[in-house]
Amino acid sequence: MGPGEVAISTGSRNFRGRMGSPEGRVYLANAAVAAAAALNGKFVDPRKYLT
Repeated sequence: MGPGEVAISTGSRNFRGRMGSPEGRVYLANAAVAAAAALNGKFVDPRKYLT
């Protein structure tokens, strides 16, 4: 991950520089949130897709 990039991780640890540049932003999420974001290209509420 480069400076200024954003990532979602389902891992249990989040500290600066763990996934690349310390200037990148990492958000921790559960699998449903990560999958919904991957499909939509942005953060969304996964409950919208659970029927």
